[in-house]
Amino acid sequence: MLILFKNTSKLFITLFVLFIVATIGCETQKNPQGQLDYSTIPLIELQKKFTITETENFIPAQVTKLMVSDDGYVLVSQRADKGIHQFDSLGNYVVRVAGPGRGPGELSQYANAHFNGKVLVMSNNNGFLTEYRQNDEGIFEYRTDHKVRLPGVLRAIRSLDDFSEFYVTVDSVRTPFGTVPPKFTKDFVHLVRLSEDSLNVEEKVFSLLKHSSYVKITDGGNSMSYSYLPYRFSDYISSLPDKKLLVTRPNDSAVQIFDGNLNLINELVLNVKDRPVTERDMEFHFPDDTRTERSEKRKLINDTKPPFTKVLLDDQNRFWLYTDETEKGKEFVILSYEGYPLGRVYIPSEMTLFNIKNDKLFLVNNALKTSIEVFTVEI
Repeated sequence: MLILFKNTSKLFITLFVLFIVATIGCETQKNPQGQLDYSTIPLIELQKKFTITETENFIPAQVTKLMVSDDGYVLVSQRADKGIHQFDSLGNYVVRVAGPGRGPGELSQYANAHFNGKVLVMSNNNGFLTEYRQNDEGIFEYRTDHKVRLPGVLRAIRSLDDFSEFYVTVDSVRTPFGTVPPKFTKDFVHLVRLSEDSLNVEEKVFSLLKHSSYVKITDGGNSMSYSYLPYRFSDYISSLPDKKLLVTRPNDSAVQIFDGNLNLINELVLNVKDRPVTERDMEFHFPDDTRTERSEKRKLINDTKPPFTKVLLDDQNRFWLYTDETEKGKEFVILSYEGYPLGRVYIPSEMTLFNIKNDKLFLVNNALKTSIEVFTVEI
């Protein structure tokens, strides 16, 4: 396998020109209605559409991703059974696309799913990238294995009809065991082009701010625990149709859209009314901690909540901002492409929102028995 790194001044000049063009061609939207007060945005009711539960062919457990094709098929990736399962637009079971094993199209270990609407790729599959596509009947099936070693973590497929271009992220800092990492590090995003058994890795095209986990060192430095703290955030990228990219930067209160040439074509810079982190918030997130334990964690959390910690873009170009989690559930604020508030919804804390398509919300319910819930919304 050959890996080529393009490290020329010509590429630097090209990227610099792209940045200048993007800056000129993109009008940044800065809260068209002034300061944004989430609490004043009207609530919208969700209506249950259908539920996918356990059947003889499918036991939902440790769902890692829900993906929806343009023709309405639902693809479910699971860690527990190393499987990918396909359902129709009404939630009826269709087929197991892949299961555990070491043969063609089988998954040797838990694999991470990536989907661009046409091509499904599983990475971390014993060093392979396993590709699936729809056949003439709309069923996703195994096509090929790409036996290449990625230079970083696969984040998004860029190519439209094949798997030839994609983005990877590479950590800028690797913290030695027994050391508490810095509060923030940076991930560098690279565009990678695949040609037969060769990878052509472009110089970094983005850098993303990455918040560290909460690390606790015990047993005299012989053991470490990693856990979640609320209101911490990281930048991230995700792929959109037509080779576009969604880049979110909570620290800058910015949501960005880039086209296939990495031109910035839309940017929202939100002016959100401050929302302080309260003792009630800490009690909600750490109900089993003592006051002292909560106090120690509170020192690591900013006084003000970030404007969002995650953003999804639906198929009608509406932004769904994950803004908070309280006793009411997980709050999502819906903005138009231009930044106007359209509504606000709550989903139960035990649910995770993965996808919004055709005015349907696709969620995983991680209660006592895992299920997949689909709701409809009218905005």
